[in-house]
Amino acid sequence: MDTGSRMVRASIGTLGVLGMELVFMDSPPTTAYLQIYSEERCRANCRFCAQARGSEADLTRIARGIYPPVELATVVERLGKAYVHGYIRRVCIQTMMTAGMWEDATTLIREVRRTSHVPISFSTHPLGVERYHTLKELGVEHLTIPLDACTEELFDEIKGRGANSPHCWSAHLSGLADALHVFGPGKVGTHLIIGMGESDEDAIRRIDQLCRDGIITALFAYTSVKSSRMHYNCCDPSHYRRVQLAHHLIYTGIDRYDEMRFEDGRVVNYGIGTELLDRVIRAGEAFQTTGCPACNRPYATETHRSMRNFPQKPTESQLEGIRKELDMP
Repeated sequence: MDTGSRMVRASIGTLGVLGMELVFMDSPPTTAYLQIYSEERCRANCRFCAQARGSEADLTRIARGIYPPVELATVVERLGKAYVHGYIRRVCIQTMMTAGMWEDATTLIREVRRTSHVPISFSTHPLGVERYHTLKELGVEHLTIPLDACTEELFDEIKGRGANSPHCWSAHLSGLADALHVFGPGKVGTHLIIGMGESDEDAIRRIDQLCRDGIITALFAYTSVKSSRMHYNCCDPSHYRRVQLAHHLIYTGIDRYDEMRFEDGRVVNYGIGTELLDRVIRAGEAFQTTGCPACNRPYATETHRSMRNFPQKPTESQLEGIRKELDMP
């Protein structure tokens, strides 16, 4: 067994829940976030990523999260107990493009499944139908293929040829379609990073299409990582809130893209009554973490001062701040 198979990277919050790090947490993660271990950088070259081939950032970084290497055997044994006691409700396994990725990933899945029946989400680049079937047989319940960018043009600039990276927009869309055939609607997801140059309309149109295809969309706010190759300002909070609200309206079936009105790319009317819109905002669910079931992802792209995805229902004071960001009375 190679080093990658003996080790795993785990988020600091995950290690805190498992009792492997002393961490103060006002919102402990309900999903265990793991990443396959490698001493080499990813063969892809996404501009925003700390682990990209051309990045000089710390390899332990995923956005704001820190993922130190730890012994795999210890993690999975503690994970099994944490699942039995209800502290952890899901495992999210994240990958990158390395020579040993497939072997390390399947070893990690088998080890997790050896100790518990915790639901497993698996995030990867497109792998092909045969490997999707293998993942499902091994126990993966939910497959994610991150698009990250909302448009083909942005994808090419940030993740594809413009970034000197092997990723391709059409291959990612085909990968999602193939995964749907294997895992089924509601069991396939993607990520969109908001704040990388898209308009409200770009993001909401893409969210609507993904929803109609049966794909779960998790939203992230763009966060600049020191020494990465992309240096945009962090995501404008008003832009993020508008997209976040539209995402909730679409996925709950309250609204759809073609009922909304846009001016210069900005959503100016959600196409529903003000009373209903106000009730949705006050309920707060629209601004909580999106993605797989039981994923609360605390502080993955946030700080206490700039919370974008709330790991629990926002408080009244937080909702007041959200209304200001939405420019609503």
